Amino acid sequence: MIRGKEIKYLITGGLALVLAASLVAGACAPAAPPEVAEEVAELEEEIADLEDEVAAKDREIAGLEGDVGDLEDEVAALKKPAEVYQWDMTYPLYRGTWDWEILERWCADLKVASDGRLDMTPYAGGEIMPVMETFEAVSTGTLNIDFSYGPYWTGKLAMAIYSGGLPPFTLPRWEHYKVLYYKLGLEELLREAYAEHNIYYVATMPTDCTVAISKSPIRKAADFQGMKLRATGIYAELVTEAGASAVFFPWGEIYGALETGLIDGVLMGGGIGVLCDAGFHEPCNYFLETPITPVDAWALHVNMDAWNELPDDLQMLLYESTSYAADLFTASYFGWDAVWTERIVEEWGYTITTLPVEEQAILSEYSITVLDKYSAEDPIFAEATAILKKYMKELGLLD
Repeated sequence: MIRGKEIKYLITGGLALVLAASLVAGACAPAAPPEVAEEVAELEEEIADLEDEVAAKDREIAGLEGDVGDLEDEVAALKKPAEVYQWDMTYPLYRGTWDWEILERWCADLKVASDGRLDMTPYAGGEIMPVMETFEAVSTGTLNIDFSYGPYWTGKLAMAIYSGGLPPFTLPRWEHYKVLYYKLGLEELLREAYAEHNIYYVATMPTDCTVAISKSPIRKAADFQGMKLRATGIYAELVTEAGASAVFFPWGEIYGALETGLIDGVLMGGGIGVLCDAGFHEPCNYFLETPITPVDAWALHVNMDAWNELPDDLQMLLYESTSYAADLFTASYFGWDAVWTERIVEEWGYTITTLPVEEQAILSEYSITVLDKYSAEDPIFAEATAILKKYMKELGLLD
């Protein structure tokens, strides 16, 4: 291909020969008539115009060469393998359950959605480390990510109470938590509190309710007196205010504690389906159907340094995917609740009990007492509780 400069040389060279020939001829012949001089002048003008055109083409070619260089850089960047973030994700419960299948599905879908750049492998409780060590591991960076349960960490930071869903007997509806979390500022307060531990609080993932099963009926607040219940976090403090003894056992020890009489019942999140799926219903006889809270929740924690290393698009993908995962868990939990509520009555002879509104009001006072205690010790928690109380007053739930 003949490029701009080559065209220029061909044109100007040819014309130069013509002019040279004309000059030689002029030296050997009489002076050229006026019409020849005029023709030479016109040719000189044409040469000048052609030189301008060639110069313009040179500039255009130089610009195109720059564009080609930019495109080559872009192609090289596209061909460069994308960085893959391979993280081990700890989970408090065990393999083989239907909620474990949801966790695996979520991780697999995240990998597809990120074109393989987010590759998270879930591990069940105790497989990498004891469940109660995962918070510290994420804080120090030993672990990048932890799919966890807020009430476990109440002793480390008070705001873990709010990451576990709605405090018991405060707001009665599932959507109230969404208002508290997204509209009234709870999400920002949770992130502020966890950041002090070098943890990025990705999201709360509200799912099912918190319920209780027991060996004796619970029909009023006073029925908690003298009971020994497996509970954690604010739930443990609530039943203690009501006169019960709260004991914590890891998941794998709960059945044995019920069977041997170390505890009289279990109060925990996940709904009746989760409790029965683990077999905890077998040593018990009563199901308190009134939710201790309508919103129990999972939480997702990421080490702050690991979070900051993620590209913006992967941060957003992980954040938004928590709502998707929460919906999957919620659908399964409530679906299994219906199945197991029927089964424990028909197959196990369970008695289902409820708490009247006036009894729930008594337990609400106990819950507020616990919240006020933490508020006196933690300014971030105090701000969250003030938001909660204001919302409750607006709804007519608190004087």
